[in-house]
Amino acid sequence: MPENTESTTCPFLTAGELSAVTVGEKTVLLDVRSPIEFEAESIPGSVNLPLGELESRFEEVPRAAELVIICRSGKRAERAAYTLMSKGFHPRVLQGGLLSWQKAGLPVKEGRKRLSIERQIQLVVGISVLSGISLGVSVNQWFLAIPAFFGAGLTFAGLTGFCGLGLLLAKAPWNKLAFDVKRPLIQCKSETAQDRHSCCS
Repeated sequence: MPENTESTTCPFLTAGELSAVTVGEKTVLLDVRSPIEFEAESIPGSVNLPLGELESRFEEVPRAAELVIICRSGKRAERAAYTLMSKGFHPRVLQGGLLSWQKAGLPVKEGRKRLSIERQIQLVVGISVLSGISLGVSVNQWFLAIPAFFGAGLTFAGLTGFCGLGLLLAKAPWNKLAFDVKRPLIQCKSETAQDRHSCCS
């Protein structure tokens, strides 16, 4: 089978379309957010495989199933879809991600709330930039290299989609789950998406 590349556009489906899908052996909802994001809230019936682990664990994804990729807003899911397309999969992406699902008033499984990696990145960058500017003005101008460094990092992340700070924060002790082990993907028994309860989270 010829490999797909990002020159092939991945297909999308809306929250309304996904709500009518039957989840089970023939359909898998793959959430590629971080484990703490998934633990906090998820679409019932979905399973978690973080984007950063997808390359090394893609063989766990069932090839016979219809695959729907989910993240918070759709960006990470789209990246995951292209990765899986290059491996011979034919996934679809939930347009607008979990946010669109919630906006449509569809059910969400809620767990322990934590500060998301995205917000942690914003806090680290914001504090570092403010500190660098303050120290650069009041102590030594070389401290101005700090905001310049973070500015360059954000630019690189925006251009490439790779955020080193995010990966580092994801490995921090406070971002680890109580039982942070890699489990194989589990498939739930078939049930409608509007009235499903997860056995896979």
